[in-house]
Amino acid sequence: MTAAEPVPSKRDIRQAARRRRAELARSVDRDRAGAAVAEAVLRFVPEWDEERLRIAVYESLPDEPPTGPLIEALLSAGHEVIVPIVLDDFTLEWTYAAEGTTGDQATVTRLPKDATSSADGRVWLGAEALRGCDLIVTPGLSVDSHGTRIGQGGGCYDRALRHRDVGTPVVTLLHEGEQSESDLPREPHDAVVDGYATTSGRVVRAAPDQPLGT
Repeated sequence: MTAAEPVPSKRDIRQAARRRRAELARSVDRDRAGAAVAEAVLRFVPEWDEERLRIAVYESLPDEPPTGPLIEALLSAGHEVIVPIVLDDFTLEWTYAAEGTTGDQATVTRLPKDATSSADGRVWLGAEALRGCDLIVTPGLSVDSHGTRIGQGGGCYDRALRHRDVGTPVVTLLHEGEQSESDLPREPHDAVVDGYATTSGRVVRAAPDQPLGT
């Protein structure tokens, strides 16, 4: 009889996910991936053509699934898009995205907690700005079939998502191949997401949690 293999810790899973992401990011066609991500996310709320909505989206780092095309598509359609800024205590502040200012080469900028605007002068909306959003798009390294998400470890989004309205859908963006086929470890403070979208254009909704849309 062999001893049971140890269950990987969050740290182990996160380190393996970072290595996998670095490898995937080197081979991805970012123009194609950005278009696929935009199309996939737009399918989460089919009624977007009927009203102006507020959507929270992050500005992607070079190795993340690109969000520039998604942000530009939402702004062009007349929707309100807010993007996060990381404060030095890992709180997320929020500001409006503006056409032509979002790109695929964002950098993580941590600013003092008592700051009131970003370097480019955009006004901050407060840490509670997710309240009133119609959809929230988050980064992540992996998501399992139940909506458990592994992030970078700072807990930014786990705390930020406490401010969202009940029932607001949350979708995480992944490179194709980053989804977890096995259950990921979940702690009480971990915010569960409603599904994920990949750089190949796939949309996967979490189960058995409440599904996103139809």
